[in-house]
Parts: sequence; C-alpha cells; structure tokens
Amino acid sequence: MLNYARTVANKVGENEKVMHQIRNNSSEQAFLGDFPMALDEAVMDSSDAHQNQMMQILSNPQVAQGLARVVFDILINRKL
Repeated sequence: MLNYARTVANKVGENEKVMHQIRNNSSEQAFLGDFPMALDEAVMDSSDAHQNQMMQILSNPQVAQGLARVVFDILINRKL
C-alpha cells in the first residue's frame, strides 16, 4: 500500500497548481482546493497504468518471465 501511495503522490506532485496550494496553505485549506480532484485523477490514472501492465504480463510470456525474474531478484535480495 505504501508503494501505491508513493505512486499516487508522485502523480499528484506533477500538478503545479495543487503543489502551490499545498505549499502555501494549511492542510485544511488545501483539501478545499484542487487536491481532492487531483488525487482522484491520480488514482484513476494509476488504475489504467496497472491494467495496461497486467494485460502485457498476461498476454506475453516473455514479459511475464521478465517480471518473474525481477520479482524473484527483489525477494532473494531482501535482508532477513
């Protein structure tokens, strides 16, 4: 969930207007501005990206194998 939150935050962070509002207002004021809509848009955009990635993985055995290797390498290199 933390990685997903980072993905969404990065997307929202691309919106200069929202970032200006966040930097120059209290959190309560920022939540009354464009932040909630930008957050919704970022969530929806991430869904499209994940859907696209899922379809590539499921439809292409080479892509699936590449993902499997990356995930395996991440897991094997985790510190115990």
